[in-house]
Amino acid sequence: MRNVKKSALFLSLFAMVNLFAQTEQVEFEIMDQEIPVEELNYEYLLAHKVFLREKPSVRSKKVGLLDIGTKMVLWEKSLYSKEIDGVNSHWYRVTTENQTGWVWGGMIAQKSFGSIADNQVKFVYGYESSTQNEAGLTKVNYQLRAFKNGQQLDKIVFDSLHAIPVHIENHGSLGLFNVEDVITVDLADAESGYQVGKSYVFWNNGRFIKVADLVDYADNNYLKTEHFVFPSDMQGVKSTILLKTTITKNIKSLDDALAQDNVEFITTPYSWNGSKLVKKQETRDIKDNAVVSIDF
Repeated sequence: MRNVKKSALFLSLFAMVNLFAQTEQVEFEIMDQEIPVEELNYEYLLAHKVFLREKPSVRSKKVGLLDIGTKMVLWEKSLYSKEIDGVNSHWYRVTTENQTGWVWGGMIAQKSFGSIADNQVKFVYGYESSTQNEAGLTKVNYQLRAFKNGQQLDKIVFDSLHAIPVHIENHGSLGLFNVEDVITVDLADAESGYQVGKSYVFWNNGRFIKVADLVDYADNNYLKTEHFVFPSDMQGVKSTILLKTTITKNIKSLDDALAQDNVEFITTPYSWNGSKLVKKQETRDIKDNAVVSIDF
């Protein structure tokens, strides 16, 4: 019944958690010269093989070449911003381990984190581009890159035509023996900023694999919500990924949404073969009050 109430609340409010949708503007905090070394914030390079410039301009003299993931301290921001590929940002005067110069902010990661399986593998995430298609819709691309010892290993791109990626997190293997890291990206509605689902990416053997986008759907009389249950979760099953689907039909009021006859729970079991989800034909280990559907 708790799941039904959650679905009804989602329908009436669309979501309880308000996530701020990102824009194409990239900004970073700059450090004060008086801050002690142990309190400095560090940023990391998003792109690979980026020129360090003498001044904040693409026409300025090149004073160095930086590898992906280069650790930097940002000391100063340029007076004017620069737009490249639809992404707008200021230039930043940075120091690396042994160099000083200017880097355009669009080349700096907005989120950085490490692999839980391999502490030498790191991930950086941020904008890639913003373009407008023939229908007049703005498409913002986000990029996730993996690197090790200053060398890029792989890259994957997310687009915002269906929902805006707003928060990224690494969960480790979640009990899957053939996956090193399960990375989720929270997805938000482009207009309201409310969370509407998750995108799932697996990292294994030096490459990213886009697994699924689970996006909730609702209209005047129908609501569908989905999420994955992994082996390490409380309701998890060994070597199995469970797709939990809740469908609420014939919704005319909150009472209708809470009525048992209008709600269907479906559990679909999958295995992961290293490259894609494979629907299981049967499972004897799943003990749940849900309907197990293999025709989903």
